[in-house]
Amino acid sequence: MSHHETPVTAVDEVIVGAGLTGLVYGCVAARDRRVVVLEKHIKPGGYATNFKRHDDAYVFDCSMHRITGMGDQDNLADALRRAGLLSRIAFHECDHQMTFVIGHRRLRLSGGAGGRTLAHEELKSLFPNEATALDRFFADVTSCGLQSYMMGRIALGEFAIDPDVFVRSRQLSRMTMRDYLAGLFKDRCLFVLLASLSTDFGSDPDETDALYYLHFVYAFLVTRNCYVKGSSQYLSDTLADELQRRGGQLLCSERVKCIDTHDGGVSRVHTRRRVFETQRVVFTGCPHHATELLPPGDARDTFARKLEKLSFSLGTFVVYLGLSAPPHALGITDSDYLVVPPDYLDDAAALRGPNRHAARPMAISNYPMLDPAYGNTLQLGITEPGEEWLALPRAEYKASKKRVAQILIDRACAQFPALRQAIRYVDASTPRTNRKYTNSGGGSAFGYTPAPRRNISMLHAPPLRGLEFVGTWVNGPGYETAMGIGFAAATLHQRRLDALACPTQSQEKRHAC
Repeated sequence: MSHHETPVTAVDEVIVGAGLTGLVYGCVAARDRRVVVLEKHIKPGGYATNFKRHDDAYVFDCSMHRITGMGDQDNLADALRRAGLLSRIAFHECDHQMTFVIGHRRLRLSGGAGGRTLAHEELKSLFPNEATALDRFFADVTSCGLQSYMMGRIALGEFAIDPDVFVRSRQLSRMTMRDYLAGLFKDRCLFVLLASLSTDFGSDPDETDALYYLHFVYAFLVTRNCYVKGSSQYLSDTLADELQRRGGQLLCSERVKCIDTHDGGVSRVHTRRRVFETQRVVFTGCPHHATELLPPGDARDTFARKLEKLSFSLGTFVVYLGLSAPPHALGITDSDYLVVPPDYLDDAAALRGPNRHAARPMAISNYPMLDPAYGNTLQLGITEPGEEWLALPRAEYKASKKRVAQILIDRACAQFPALRQAIRYVDASTPRTNRKYTNSGGGSAFGYTPAPRRNISMLHAPPLRGLEFVGTWVNGPGYETAMGIGFAAATLHQRRLDALACPTQSQEKRHAC
C-alpha cells in the first residue's frame, strides 16, 4: 500500500454516532460481531457530554441530567443489566423531581421512585378539587402510557399488548395533549403545570399527541429517576471504555463523508482517513443527514421526499453561568426548577413569536446540588425554534445570542435576586450549536415532532439494504430511550443472525434470555 492509499478495514457493522444509542448498541453487538463506532466530535456522548471553562473550575453539562427507567422492573435498568452494563455505572437516585414556579406558587414534586406513583398523591394533595380527574389521568398514564413505554420490550416479545388499552391508545394518538388535558382539568394552575412537561421532550402542547405525552409522563413521574456523578460525560466515557474492552472500535473526529452501495445494499463507508467494508450501517443520527451521505438515485430521492412530511421538534437555548458562590447560598436550594408564566397557554402564537423567550417555560438546573464537582455553576434553558438561528449572519447571530441570554438571566434573577451579583461567567448555546455538533436537522435537540396522526413508517424502511435507523430520531428523546433502544436493536439483530445460523438453537436462546 502506498502512502497515498486510504486503509480499508472489513467489519460486520459500522455504527454512525457515538451518542448513548451508538455506545450501548456497540457494547451489545461487540460481544458477537466486529463493530466500529464513528463519531464526528472529539469525544463520545452526543448530547451526553460536558465542557469546562476557567481552568476547569466550571463544568457544564450539554443536556438534562435525569435518567428515567431505573427501577428494578423499569426498562432501562432491565436493558443495562442484561447488557452487562448496570454494574459498570454508579447511579444515584433523585429524591426531587421538579419545583414548578407558576406565578407566585412554588410546587415541589418528588416524582417516581421504583414504580411508586408518589407524584399522583402529591398532586392530589396540592389540588384536592381535582382528585377525581387526577385519578383518571394516572389511570391513563399507568395503562396507555405504560403500554407505549413498553414498546421496546413488546418488540422483544417480552410484554403483551392489551387489546382494550390498544384501542384507547389509538384514540389518544389522534388528539393533542392540550385537548386531552383541557378535557380533564378545570384548575388552571394544574393544567399549566402538566402541560409544561412538554418542555422536556421538545414540542408544544398544541403539536404533541396525547399518547406520546402519557408515555413520557409514565417515565418521568412513575419510574425511578437517577443521575450520575461526574456529569453525563462520565456515563458516556464509561460506556465507551466498555465498548473497547469488549473488542469494539471507537473512532472520534471521524466524520462520515459518504456511504457506497452495491446491488441496492451497503458496501462501504468512507471517512476522511479511512474506508470500512461492511454490509450493515446502524445510523443513530438524523435520517435527513443520512440521505446526504447516500449516492443519488430514485430510492434515496423517494425516501427524502417522505422525510419532508415530518417536522423537526424544537431546539434548545441554554445559558451557562459560572458563579462566585454555590447556588444554594443564593437561595437556589432545589436541583431543578421550571419557571412557567401563568398565561403560558393563552396564546399559542406567542410561543413562536418575537417575545417567546419570556413566554416559554424556563428550566433552571442546579447541577452542583447533585454533584459539587460541577463547581459554582447554574444552567438556564428554554426550548427554541431553530429556523431563525440557522439563517442568521454571524454578527447578527452573536448579537441575538447575547440578547436572548440576558432575557433568561433576567427571568432567573427575578426569582432569585441574589443571583445577579454572583454571575462571573456567561456562555450560551442555540439550535445552531445543536446542528454544529450533532448534524441535527433544523437544529432540533429532540428529533421529529410527535404530532397526532404522524406517519413515521418510512424510518423503519430505509432506502438501502443494510441501513438501519436506530435511536431517538425514531423512538423519541431522552437518555432512557437512547440507551434502551440501543440495547433492543442490537439484541433483535443478533436474534436474526442466530435464526439464520441455527433456527432451533436461536429459539432456545431467546427463551433462555
